[in-house]
Amino acid sequence: MSYAVKEIFYTLQGVGRAAEFCRSLDVTFGRGVQLDRATAICRFCDTDFLGMDGAGGGRFATALELASDIEQAWRGAGERLVVLTGGEPLLQVDEKTCKAKSPARLGI
Repeated sequence: MSYAVKEIFYTLQGVGRAAEFCRSLDVTFGRGVQLDRATAICRFCDTDFLGMDGAGGGRFATALELASDIEQAWRGAGERLVVLTGGEPLLQVDEKTCKAKSPARLGI
């Protein structure tokens, strides 16, 4: 599985809690298939899901590659919070994604 990401960015959540957002690219509409996307009119979404041109965006071949880029973008202090968002992130998130730790976090 590869991971298509629109952008990865640092933000503050709620009452100032540091977080990394990893906005995925995949979105489906209608019957839940990508083919329906071209004809969908989504009036409630504020995100451009076309392209991987956002900050930190791109295609990641492995969960470890993705975890490493998220780690590099982290600017907060304390325990890290990663928010997987954007369309339907569960189209790409799997057990490997949730368990991945970057080489920096492993002390490599």
